[in-house]
Amino acid sequence: MSKSVRYRIFVITLLSGLTLLTSGASAQKHDGDHESGEVHIHDAHNYHLGIGISGAYLTGEQMVAPGIDIHFLRQLGVERNWGIGIGYEVLLKDEIHNNITFMANIHTAKFLSINAGPGFNFGKHEGETEYTPALHAEAVFEFDVKKVHIGPVVGFGLDKDEAHFSLGVHLGYGF
Repeated sequence: MSKSVRYRIFVITLLSGLTLLTSGASAQKHDGDHESGEVHIHDAHNYHLGIGISGAYLTGEQMVAPGIDIHFLRQLGVERNWGIGIGYEVLLKDEIHNNITFMANIHTAKFLSINAGPGFNFGKHEGETEYTPALHAEAVFEFDVKKVHIGPVVGFGLDKDEAHFSLGVHLGYGF
């Protein structure tokens, strides 16, 4: 099986899994309005600071590199079930991959938060700093312990040169 076919199968499987997971999870009721049947997911915190540590598979280089992802979000809406913020990701390899993302955040279920948005990659390549447009998305499965959220995270990044898929652990703090 060629690299291109494996990549397509992986992307389709990942997107299908996330679609099924979020559609099933969003149908669950949390603090629901019994008369209207609406789903309400409430986050008591205005801000969220998160860090993730992962292994990222880079499709262009066919290698796994350690990654660190940090994001800061401002939760909005009456129930604070969506927000906006900024994220920074670094993949540690021979040439360090940096990404800054302007993200949107949505809580599709009490335990699932999705962050995604456009941004740009930057890093040294042959002695010069290069900037390229990029996209970054992640699904965070959060289990609350007071103000701390912990759980697995699945991520995806895409730029003009390659894509990467990551799997790791997320630790967040709401305040």
